[in-house]
Amino acid sequence: MITCGGVRKWFSLPERLVIFTFGLLFSKGMMIHVLANFMTFLTNTWNLKLKEAAAIVNFQEGLRDMLQIHVALCIDAWLGYRRMLILSSVLYCAGLCLLSLSFSLLQTQEVHPMENVDYFKKLKHTPFWEGLALLIVGEAAQVIPLSSLSFDQTKFVKVREHCELRGKIGRILSKVKIGGWRQLQRRFIRLLCTAVQMLGTITFVYGFISFERGWQLYFAVSAGGIAVGLLWFLCGLPFYGLPRLQPNPLSTMLRVLIAAVRKRHLIYRENLYGLHRCDGDDQNQLLTDHLECLNNAAVKESSADDNSIMEETRWKLCTVKEVEQTKLLLNIVPMSVTFIVYGMVKSLGNTFFIEQANSMRGGNGILIVVFQMIQGFSKSPIKRGYEVVFEKRIDRIKRGYSDAVKIGLGMLASIICCAVATSVESKRLKALPPSLEGLPNDPNAIAHISALWLVPQFLFLAAMEGLAGDGIQDFYGHYAPDSRRYGPVFTSLLTGLGAVLSVGFIAILDYYSKSRYNESWLGDSINQSRLDSIYHAYVIVALVNCFLYAYVAKQYSYDNITGREEEEEEEIQFLEVKEETAAGDEQNNQ
Repeated sequence: MITCGGVRKWFSLPERLVIFTFGLLFSKGMMIHVLANFMTFLTNTWNLKLKEAAAIVNFQEGLRDMLQIHVALCIDAWLGYRRMLILSSVLYCAGLCLLSLSFSLLQTQEVHPMENVDYFKKLKHTPFWEGLALLIVGEAAQVIPLSSLSFDQTKFVKVREHCELRGKIGRILSKVKIGGWRQLQRRFIRLLCTAVQMLGTITFVYGFISFERGWQLYFAVSAGGIAVGLLWFLCGLPFYGLPRLQPNPLSTMLRVLIAAVRKRHLIYRENLYGLHRCDGDDQNQLLTDHLECLNNAAVKESSADDNSIMEETRWKLCTVKEVEQTKLLLNIVPMSVTFIVYGMVKSLGNTFFIEQANSMRGGNGILIVVFQMIQGFSKSPIKRGYEVVFEKRIDRIKRGYSDAVKIGLGMLASIICCAVATSVESKRLKALPPSLEGLPNDPNAIAHISALWLVPQFLFLAAMEGLAGDGIQDFYGHYAPDSRRYGPVFTSLLTGLGAVLSVGFIAILDYYSKSRYNESWLGDSINQSRLDSIYHAYVIVALVNCFLYAYVAKQYSYDNITGREEEEEEEIQFLEVKEETAAGDEQNNQ
C-alpha cells in the first residue's frame, strides 16, 4: 500500500500540485471534440455557407494562436501562470455559455419552410460573436499556463561536466544521474496528465455523441466542466506563492530600439570603453558590426548612468548582451516569413479536411476525432524517426543544420499533403450521386467512398507538424537561446498569422475563379465547391515557399548556436510555489 508519507517521499510539492490541474485538463479533453467539429457545427447545424464557416474557424484558430504572445507578455510582466489560468478559465466558461445561449435563441426563431434564410446575418441577433470572442481569448490565455502548471512543473537539463540532470524547484537545486528516478517522475507525470486529458475526450464522445444530444448541451456541459475544474484548481491556491515575474525578450528588444533612436547622434566606435555591461555578463563581449545602428543603445553618455536606477535609464541605456540578443531576434525575421505558409496549410486540417470527412461514407463526428487523434499521436514517432535517421548524421557534418533540414522536410510534407488532398477530393467529387433539381451537385449528398481515404492526408499533415512545427520551435530556441521560452509562442504567432492569411488567400482564389471561369471554386456547400482546385493552389504556394525557404536558410550562419535545449544549464522557471513550503518538503524527502 502506498502511504501519504510514501507519496511525499517520491514526489515533491510542485509535482503533487499537478493534481489540482486535473479538472481543467479533463475539461480541455472534452473541448477537443467541440473544437474538432466546430466546422460541421457551423455548416450542418446553422447552415452557414462553406466560405463563411471556414472564415470563422480560421479566424478563431488564427487569433487564438496570435494572442498567445500577448498572454506570455502578461504572464511575465503582471499576472503569472496561476492568475492567468484562473482568468482564462472564467473567460472560457463565459464564452461557452454565450454560445449555448446563442444556439438556443437561434433555434427559437421561426423560419418559413420556403424562406431562403441567411443564417450568417441572423447571428448578429444572438450573443454568438460575443461568445466567440470570449472563447478565443479564454482558449488563448489557457494554453500556456495550463501546460506550464501541469506538463512542465519541473525541468531537467544536462550539466555538461558531470553528465547529470539538474532539477530546480523554487530555490532548491538537486542533482541526479541521467536515467535516475527524478527523470522517471517527470515522464510519469506527463503521461498521467495526457491520460487525464484523453479520458475527458473519451468521456465526452461516448457520453454525449452516442445519445445524439444537441450542440446547446455540448457547449453547456463543456462550460460546466471548466467551472468544476476551476473550483478544484482553486483548492490548491494555499500552496502557491507570489507570481514569478521575469523579463521578456520582446520588451528588451523594444528598449534597445528606443535607446538606439534616442542616442542616434553618438558614434559607438569612439566609446568602446564606455559600454554598459551588467555584473553577471561577459565583460569581454564586444559589439558586432551587424545592425551597427543598434550599438549606440549600449553606450553610456555619462558616468552618472552607472549609478542611476531610475526607470527612464532603462529606456536609454541597455547592456551589450541585450543589444546582441536584439540583433539575433531581428535577424530571424526573414526566416520567420517563410514559416507563415506552414500555418496556412495547417489551417486546412480543421476546416476543409473536416468537411471532406463529413461528406463521405462513415465520416461522423467520432471518426473525425479519431482522425485528429491519429494526427496527434503520429507526430511523436515521426520526430523520433527523424532523430534516428537524420539528426545525428547531420550534426556530425555541421552542428545546427539539423533544424534547417527538419523544417525543410516538414515543408516537403506540406506539399505532399496538399497534393494527396487534391487527388482524394477529385475522387470524392466523382463518387457523388446524380444531382437533383439542376444543381451542380446535391448539397447534402454523401459520396460513396469511405472516409478512410482521408487518412493519408492527415498523416502527411502530422508529418508536417511533427517536423516543421518542432523544427521551428528548435530554431528559435537554438538561434536565440536567451529567448528560448518564447520559441513555442513565436511558432504559434506565425501559425495563427498563416490561418488568418488563409482566409484572404481563399477570397483571392474565389475572385480569380469567378473572373476566369465564371464559377466559384467555393460554393455554398462542399459538394458545390471545387476544393481540388483550391488544394492545387495550395500545392503551388507551398512549393514556391519551399524554394524561398531553401534560399533564405542558406544565407544564415549557424555558428552562433550555443547548444540544444537539453544541454543548457540555465533553468526555465514556471513554478509559483511558496519557497518555505518547498524547502520543508525537500527536507522531508531527505
